[in-house]
Amino acid sequence: MIGVKKAALAILAAALAYSADAQTPKASEYIGYRYEAPEILGKLQNGFTHRGGGLIGDINADPVLGVSTLEKGRTMMFWLEVSIARDEKGGVTAWEVKDVLEFPNVAAADRVLEFSDPSFECTRGRRVESELIGIGRLDRRRGIFTPRKLWRPNARTAKFETVSVQNVRCLYSEP
Repeated sequence: MIGVKKAALAILAAALAYSADAQTPKASEYIGYRYEAPEILGKLQNGFTHRGGGLIGDINADPVLGVSTLEKGRTMMFWLEVSIARDEKGGVTAWEVKDVLEFPNVAAADRVLEFSDPSFECTRGRRVESELIGIGRLDRRRGIFTPRKLWRPNARTAKFETVSVQNVRCLYSEP
């Protein structure tokens, strides 16, 4: 009987760990959130630290789309956002969040693949897979990142879309 209870607890723990990977219901509270463009590593009013980001598609478009990386404690988030204000020189001064990926309680053994991180190069066959966000395991010694889940921002729909991890190989080289 004890063996059955241990097995049930192990399955429950695995399911909870898997479900905590991203796109949690809590993340939806940030959709529609508007904020002024902060300095890199600046704090937002909601307590998150803005770690930077990258633009998607035509950088001269108005509005322009981007992905920002945010952190608060052990939680990392990626916001797919649209510009809502510019200064007289055309620089973006404010953003509105359109979609969110949330990685709560990132385990020490896990690594989050950040959008446009130059340390990673992922391929599927001979084709480079770009603009990815993911979570998985990093083997620094071998320089390999094994993704468990992957997403890519879709500029047309302003949503993060799941990307199959099948046959994706990611190499890692520290900067």
